[in-house]
Amino acid sequence: MYKNILIFFSILFLGCADKINVDKNIKETNIENYLIQKYQITKKALTKLNNNYYFYALDNNELSIYKLNKNYEINNKKTIPLLIDAQKLVSDNKNLYLIGYEEKKQKPILIVLDKNLNIISQKYIGDRFDIPKDIITKPKITILLLTYKNGADIKICNLKKCITYIKPNNQLPKFIKRYNDGFLVVGSIQDTQEDLFVAFIKNDKIIWQKRYDFGFSDNPTSIKIKNNQIIINVVSTDYMGADKYLTIVLDKNGKLIKKIKKIELKPLPIKFRT
Repeated sequence: MYKNILIFFSILFLGCADKINVDKNIKETNIENYLIQKYQITKKALTKLNNNYYFYALDNNELSIYKLNKNYEINNKKTIPLLIDAQKLVSDNKNLYLIGYEEKKQKPILIVLDKNLNIISQKYIGDRFDIPKDIITKPKITILLLTYKNGADIKICNLKKCITYIKPNNQLPKFIKRYNDGFLVVGSIQDTQEDLFVAFIKNDKIIWQKRYDFGFSDNPTSIKIKNNQIIINVVSTDYMGADKYLTIVLDKNGKLIKKIKKIELKPLPIKFRT
């Protein structure tokens, strides 16, 4: 009898332990969404360095960067002494990198901070009126800019130089991703309608560029690489307000090999249409 009771409580304990582990895994998987909701920030404003999360937010019209402790509470804050429209905060294994548009000089700026929020450096990138869109840090810092010198051009910068890729059709870049020793630039084209745009750039040349039409207005929301395939999440909206959430898969040459419709929302009622 005592043996059966011991077995029962052992099984019960193991079951509870499994539940604790599952709950912990769920918490770790969703912690970024939790922090985004808790601090009312965007995904671009949040990053992780070592075991701590950091984010930027406006505080009395001043831009500040916050450090969270292991309980996800604020334990440090750094106010940036410049008027900046922040665009994204990222990290590598050592530092934090903030890109934004500095209002006084009207230029993109890169601010580097250490894990304790001490400012290491600040550097202006690109030209006046260029707009910072995205940044990647590994293996080298690379910044994606939008310039309107020749309509709407793609500009890719490192810490020493910038290369401008002049193309027609008002391309508006949104994401940059390292791919096959080059870069993928993903965005949209603004002309008669808004289509998805993807370009592959290598050795300072556009190797290929593609335009994809999935509806009236197509905008990328994220991009990732898996098994050398390009996977892009897209929101496609028609003129009546109906939304389709798609995932598309491209091969290394930009050929569409799969389109998955995830969610479709019906058009807005007539009274809400513009």
